[in-house]
Amino acid sequence: MLVKLRYVTRRIDRSGLERWYWQRRGHKLTRLPDNPIERIAMAEQLNAVADSLAARVELARGTIGWVIQKYRDSDEYEDLSAGTVKYYRRFLRDIEALGPALPFSSFTRRAVVDFVEIYKPSQRHQAASVLKNLFKIARYYGIVGSDETVGLRLRASRPRDRIWSDEETTRWIESTESSEMITAFLLLQFTAQRPGDALKMTWPQYSGSAIRLRQEKTGTLLDVPVHPTLRDHLDGLDRSGMSLTIVARRGRPVSYRRFNERFREIAERAGIDAQARDLRRTAMLRMAEAGATVPQIASVSGHSIESTTRILETYLPRNRGLAEIAITRLAEYKKGPKV
Repeated sequence: MLVKLRYVTRRIDRSGLERWYWQRRGHKLTRLPDNPIERIAMAEQLNAVADSLAARVELARGTIGWVIQKYRDSDEYEDLSAGTVKYYRRFLRDIEALGPALPFSSFTRRAVVDFVEIYKPSQRHQAASVLKNLFKIARYYGIVGSDETVGLRLRASRPRDRIWSDEETTRWIESTESSEMITAFLLLQFTAQRPGDALKMTWPQYSGSAIRLRQEKTGTLLDVPVHPTLRDHLDGLDRSGMSLTIVARRGRPVSYRRFNERFREIAERAGIDAQARDLRRTAMLRMAEAGATVPQIASVSGHSIESTTRILETYLPRNRGLAEIAITRLAEYKKGPKV
């Protein structure tokens, strides 16, 4: 007989084996025994302790824990994409760990600055964004009168402007004999997607003419037409015994971490300082060079019209290839029509 256990989740590891975990908000993720009897006993014990703590500790109105819970229950939080929720949870846990029973008003300007500055510069914008959302909730309920996150001096990371050249693309591919890495490279080169989304693409998503996907970060649903070069490569792969994912090694999906490690190794061997994520920007610029409009490019990359315009405005003026096309067309225009 199957027993429904509270806060118990089942996961499958890479080898196909089951693993069981106790996962309850506000508590440490705990691995449970494989033996069903021992698993039930341990889960019940953990729940009993957690229930007891919950009964003793009721979050008072205006506390840090209370504001966080209000935010988690809000429509704004509900509407966040899965990718955003993933990293928001980390910062919410860190904020809650400061003391769920402390008054939220204890977040003075100095406390906000101190909290944000514990993170690496690349993470401070995210930490500040989460705090700003909590201050918005706290102000709505009259817990605080001002937003202490306003005007934070957060150094913006310099946007990458690296573009892959055709020669570098050829050199990178020639520097590896790994079929799955070439497959991943071509997916990035011709779909203008993030590496994480490319690695999760599955064969059922590929129709032979397009790849349908939902971006993890934004939740945007896309039908990306397949470039002939990519289609020829995918159709030429032997799918027997392969993983459900398109990018697979020895029948198993390739993790994001392992992909990045191998990508950097190949790039170093080829003498290239560009990164995998630069292929997304490069693909957008190549489409613009080919004459694609902003809406057309956005329909492939999944960016908003505004974001696509901003990217092209930032990088296209520095692209010599586009400038040469413009001058060539100007020269042809000045010649005038033939009589």
